[in-house]
Amino acid sequence: MIEEQGEDAHCAAWIYTKKDCHLKDENGEIDYDNNVEDPEVIERIFYQVGDSDYIYEKIQDYVDEATEEQLMQQQQELV
Repeated sequence: MIEEQGEDAHCAAWIYTKKDCHLKDENGEIDYDNNVEDPEVIERIFYQVGDSDYIYEKIQDYVDEATEEQLMQQQQELV
């Protein structure tokens, strides 16, 4: 991709690790100091995340929306 798009090409990436799997406290609030430690639970979490298209669909929705806004702006500038 670097060869194709160049070293300065814009990109976005998200990396989640087990340190991002937080438990909730007794009030139902996320306890950022308390992480899931069970390897089987962590494996299941990341399997479900990786097996879901929802995240990719939402990203594509945003890209499509931003692209459409840019196109409309360019068309207005031509008038």
